[in-house]
Amino acid sequence: MEKNKKNNFFAKKIFYIFFIFFLTGCSTTKEKYERDLPSLPSDWSSSYQSMKEIDGWAETFNDNKLLKLISEALENNKDLRIASNRLDIARSSSRASIAPLLPTIGSNVSRIQSSVIIDNQNNPERLYAYQDSLGVQLNWEVDIWGKLSRQSRSAYKDLESAEADLEFARLSIAGLTAQSWYLFSEAKLQKDLAERNLQTRISTLKKVENRYIKGIAQSRDLRLARSEVESTRADLINKQQIFNETARTLEVIIGRYPEADIVPGGLPSIPPNPNIGTPAERLPLRPDIRSLEAEIESAGLQLTSTRLAFLPSVSINAQWNSLEDNLSDALEPDRLAGSIIGSITQSIFQGGRRIANSKIKKAQLEAILETYAQALLTAAQEAEDAISAEDTLTKREIAISKAFEESKAAEELTLDQYNKGLSTIFELLDSQSRRLNSESLLINAKRLRLTNRIKLYMAIATPVYGKN
Repeated sequence: MEKNKKNNFFAKKIFYIFFIFFLTGCSTTKEKYERDLPSLPSDWSSSYQSMKEIDGWAETFNDNKLLKLISEALENNKDLRIASNRLDIARSSSRASIAPLLPTIGSNVSRIQSSVIIDNQNNPERLYAYQDSLGVQLNWEVDIWGKLSRQSRSAYKDLESAEADLEFARLSIAGLTAQSWYLFSEAKLQKDLAERNLQTRISTLKKVENRYIKGIAQSRDLRLARSEVESTRADLINKQQIFNETARTLEVIIGRYPEADIVPGGLPSIPPNPNIGTPAERLPLRPDIRSLEAEIESAGLQLTSTRLAFLPSVSINAQWNSLEDNLSDALEPDRLAGSIIGSITQSIFQGGRRIANSKIKKAQLEAILETYAQALLTAAQEAEDAISAEDTLTKREIAISKAFEESKAAEELTLDQYNKGLSTIFELLDSQSRRLNSESLLINAKRLRLTNRIKLYMAIATPVYGKN
């Protein structure tokens, strides 16, 4: 007897150690993940001066056309609809995950017909008898170890991930729409500039032709002026093609048929610098980062669940039945007779399936952890690049603006000197080309600052719309 008690004591002890081992397996991985996670600094490495707290970035551009296009894109974009459908699937899956925690109850009603043949004065006669049956069954796996509840919580974490994915898709579509809109606006301004430049070249050609007729200009000057006209005409055709392509790209993003008939706008002034906070404050707010965090929690719960599957399962099975001559009697609860069975089931051999599943879940979790660590670094890079570009693009625009003003003044002086016969056609065409190039660069510089500002808003997880 004493020996049996000692064996039972050791058996219980081994069982509890076994149980604690499986429960703490996931936390060990979590600790490893925290150690390997890139540390976020207390401040950004790039210099930046915050000026204003931004609630929703779409309104900061004061561009009503942009707001309408973003709204249209969020309503019609196909990729966004796919993300929304995935969210619906995840929502339904999370609701269905509760079902294994609850008992399943079934019932059946049946009628049994039996017959006998009797001899009634040498006349065989078949007699029928009927009995009605009611049956109720209950089956329930008791979640004593928390395996099923962890699977359910994992499904809800998948739902959180899908919600964050949809939010990220909305932010990405809004950002892509805004960038495409201003790229389209720049294409329109570049096309307009090419048209004005063609008129300038044609005007210069007429001056050269008049001077050639008068014998003042040489044939070389005339041919050079004609060459510039045709080169500018070719550039205009190219700018028109770019304009049409950017229009179609924008139309596809917002869900329209690409007819290139959308009306462009202009390039607004750059909004005030937003308050960007710190890396530790802003990066975890990004929807793509929050999605991965939810995936990590889901994978950890799945891993724990697969380890808990090694433990015995506890289930309750019950059934009640009645068999009466008529249905009304069979439906009376007092006439039900049944049984309740509680069982503990322990799997002995499954060919290594559960061990393999546990290894798969562990590898999946570790893969997500690595993805998360890389995503944090990528998010930090996107933010740092956008913050750094704020300063460099501003300085670049200022320099190009000064270059444009100087080249414009130089063109006016050279044209006046050419009319007076003090400058050559080479000097005039060169001054015109310099002014054209600097003006084109200035348009591009303004658009690049707008594009970078949108990237910055997205990198620091600024919402598209304000709360109000």
